Amino acid sequence: LRIVAEALAELPERTRCAFKMYRLDGMTFHEVAAALGISIGLAHRLVREAMTHCAARLDRPPSS
Repeated sequence: LRIVAEALAELPERTRCAFKMYRLDGMTFHEVAAALGISIGLAHRLVREAMTHCAARLDRPPSS
């Protein structure tokens, strides 16, 4: 959980917000797009980028 929180903190604010709205708040892509004033496609892309970033961070060996 700590690694995911750190990974999310590394993301641009809009990407982080889109991810949190969709994955944690249970909003639809349409709702995320409306809340952020962006297209539904961009909302989807931001969430995908955040998920990819978090997954990559989870695959890294721990830093010393």
